[in-house]
Formats: sequence, C-alpha cells, structure tokens
Amino acid sequence: LYIDKCLIFVSKFIQMRNSFFTIFILIAFNSCNDGDVIEVGLEFDQTLALCDQVSNTYLVYDIKQDPYESLSLTFPVSTANNLIFNPAESPATKTLMIDGSSVRFNYRTYSGNPENLLCALIPDPTVTILNNYEATSGTVTILTTFTDDDEDGIPSSIEDLNTDGDNDPATDPTDRDSDGIPDYKDADDDNDNILTKFENVNYSVADGLTLALNTDGDDFANYLDADDDGDGIPTKDEDEDGNKNPRDDFDEASITPDTPRYLDATANETFIVNELVANIFKRSFVLKFTLTQIDIQILSTDIIELGEYKYSVIIQ
Repeated sequence: LYIDKCLIFVSKFIQMRNSFFTIFILIAFNSCNDGDVIEVGLEFDQTLALCDQVSNTYLVYDIKQDPYESLSLTFPVSTANNLIFNPAESPATKTLMIDGSSVRFNYRTYSGNPENLLCALIPDPTVTILNNYEATSGTVTILTTFTDDDEDGIPSSIEDLNTDGDNDPATDPTDRDSDGIPDYKDADDDNDNILTKFENVNYSVADGLTLALNTDGDDFANYLDADDDGDGIPTKDEDEDGNKNPRDDFDEASITPDTPRYLDATANETFIVNELVANIFKRSFVLKFTLTQIDIQILSTDIIELGEYKYSVIIQ
C-alpha cells in the first residue's frame, strides 16, 4: 500500500469488542513534513453467509456497508469437507491451509453492494471490485457444533432426567417409551401416534410441566401416557380410520360425541394400528471460523475470528 511513496508501515492490531472485530492499520509518513496518520478500519458483524449457487466450491462471506467491503473464504467441495457441514458427532473440528489456490481468503472493497456479485451466476454489472487483497498463507480452523430438538414444546434439557449429572440431554439420554429415540428428539414421547406438541404439555418456565394435561388422572401426563383416557385401549388403537391420527376419530354414539375416542373412556372399541408416525426432529448447526497466522498485503496477524455460519435441517 503506497501513497506518494512516503508511507511506512508502523503497526497493526486487532481489537475485539461487542461481537465486532476491527482491524486497524496505522500508517505514518517518514518523509512528509505534516506527520499525518492514516487509519483504515474494517468492521464486520461476524454473521457469515454461504453461497448456494456454486457447485464445486464452498464460499462463506461477511459483508460490510459504508463503505462496501467483504471478507470471504473459499474451499473445495469434497467428501471430507462436506462433513464440516454435517458431522457425525458434535463438536467436530476441521483444519484447512490457505494456499491461494483451493483454499483462499480475501478482503475486498467495492463500488456498491456486493451481495449480488459474490454469489450470483450472473454478477451485478453495476458493482465493481475496487481493491482485492488475498492471503498468501494461514490456517483456517472450523469448529462445528449441533443441537437436536423435536420442537414438541418442551425444552430438551427438561426432557432429560439427567441421570448422569452432566446436564447434557445428548449423553445417556432419557427414552421413556424405549423406542430407541431419546425424548429430546422424539416428537411422540409415548408412541401413541399423538405428537407430543398436540398433547397439551402446557410447559412454562414458571410452572414447568405441572400443568400438562392428564386426562385419566393417573401417574402419567398424556404426552407420556400410551392410554390417555385409561379405558384399557392404547391410544394408537382408537384410530378408527387407521390414518395414524387418533385425533380425528369420534364415537357418535358416545355421551360425549365431540370428544375424540382416545380421550373418551366410554368409547371403547379397538382398531388395531401397527404403524407409528415417522419421527422428525430439527438439527441446528453452528460453524465457527477462526483464521490464524494470516499473511495478507495489508495485514499480518495471529488470529481473526471470522464469524459464525448457522443453519438447520429437518431429520427423519
């Protein structure tokens, strides 16, 4: 970086504050009489985005406005790198080496918003790259963590009896219906074909599960009771039309014809249903990108917390 050929690089440092990182490059004149100091600042919110229009390369980036700037990291799509986005276990760590070819890190400035320039198959012709600084070396560490949640209205931590004392539902998890699916990612905790979220768990921070519906008044709230009305017929076998949804089956001859059979103890016909609804839960990922020993034309630093990329998928 040169201005009238009288600039000397003086110092560089990274300042971390309030989830923003600022890179300041201080350049002083050694041959100019006015002694001016030029300060160049880069501020990014560390919330990363991922391009989804490129088939053979992953591109994660962060954009800043006023002025328009970007930080971007590219690395190849491969079997090994695919696991960064969907590891078998959490946490998982992957290390990449910046080589200026397959793994690249760039800082760029633009004439306008680069949102439609970075990822678009047909780049925005009204935006141009003013400056492009690329790292020649460095290390990228990607820490991937994920959490599972069945979104049934009960926090995952509450669905674990915590018998191992580690406050982590993913280790030694509770499985009260013994179906092989831990409660915290089991959408139907009692396997009665009524999803837990439809069984009036009434969870609140203040009351916990003390207000959960318990139709037959036994020792189990409905969401953990395979026979909700206590009539001796499993809830899943009170499904007259066999569509794996007992909520839409009624006994017109009952004294309470507007009450579904599975909640009506006087409706005691049995309709055997052997299939269970498919279990679905959400897995939420957080990928944290950290760059170390970065060597770039206007920056040489030990560490940059590039930011986090977050996304979720539905698993069945």
